[in-house]
This record gives sequence, C-alpha cells and structure tokens, in this order.
Amino acid sequence: MSVRLLVDVDVVVRRDHGEERLRRRHALCGTVVHAVASTGSAGVDSSSFDIADWQQQLAGTCRVAAAPSSYAPPAPDLELPWDLVLGTGAALARHRPDLYDVLVARAAGCVTAAGRPLGVAAVHAQMRRLHHAVGRLRCTGTVPSSRRVGWVSWLLYADGWRALTPYSGAASDGGRRPMVRLEPRTPDDLAYDVARWAVAR
Repeated sequence: MSVRLLVDVDVVVRRDHGEERLRRRHALCGTVVHAVASTGSAGVDSSSFDIADWQQQLAGTCRVAAAPSSYAPPAPDLELPWDLVLGTGAALARHRPDLYDVLVARAAGCVTAAGRPLGVAAVHAQMRRLHHAVGRLRCTGTVPSSRRVGWVSWLLYADGWRALTPYSGAASDGGRRPMVRLEPRTPDDLAYDVARWAVAR
C-alpha cells in the first residue's frame, strides 16, 4: 500500500551528561502507521500500529522531562520579530555580546508580552530565557512527492513546551514583518498538527 504521509520528528533534550536525542519517522499507509526510531546509542527500532493509536505514539515521542535550569521560562504569550530570534541566537553562538545588545536595543517596543510592548531591560530578560531552552522538537510532514505540507518547531522549558508560531505582523514602515509567537503546548498537541497535514495533503 502506498505511503500517504511521512512525518519526521526530531527531539533533543539537554542533560548534565550531554544531549539525549530521538529521531522518529512515521509513514502513514492506509490505516496503518509504520515507525522507525533512532535513539543514538540504542540503535534503530521499527514497529507498526493502527492509525487509532497514532496520537498516543506521537505524544510519547515528546513526553520528556525537562532538565533543571537556572533560567525562568519566557512569557508564554511572548511575541517578537523572527529576525531578532535568529540574530540574537547567532550573536550568542559567536560570542558577540556587543552585537546582541545592539539587536535587543533596536527591538525595544517591537517585543510584546500579553499584548504590552516591552522595554529594553524586559526584552533582555525575555531573550535570555528564550535562548536557554533545555530541549527542542522539530517535526515535518511531507507527501511522497517530497512536497512539504507542514512544519512545527517547539522549545522545551522547565514548565513544558512552547511552540514557535510564525505570523505576519505590522512593521514600523507600514509594511509587514515576519513575527513569531510563543504558545504553550502539551505532548498531545502534536497529533493535531499532524492530523491537519494528513487532511491537507
């Protein structure tokens, strides 16, 4: 039976001894899902299950305990420019605190929490929290023609998962600007995204 949808899930969680990583591919064929999982040192494991059990299987992939962190989680309703997320992340990776400070200062007023604009000090605090996630999840859906039909990105904090949800926001010049909203997620929510991809194919 032909494959209707391929779903790839990649979960990484930071631990004291390093990183734990799980990669899983699910292939939907009719009403059966074939799964191949890789956990690094544990090797590769394959299984098959009925589509009725898919939600539980997807939830199990991202049902992990967060490692302790000295950083508080970011505001669950944080909204900020996408280029700020990328730029500050690159600045931290290159050990460029000067560039990081410039990017944050320029973003004052463009970052909001609960709909309220944040000043420079509050933006600094939220960006530090954002970039100190203790895990991440990336999930993509493709049809056999290799056309991507969906993509989700989550970050893990002490209080659980946050989805990075992109949207188009208003820019100061009257145009549009790529933005991202942090939204709380539970492991069960992953199945709802995958279900939409299966319908949208």
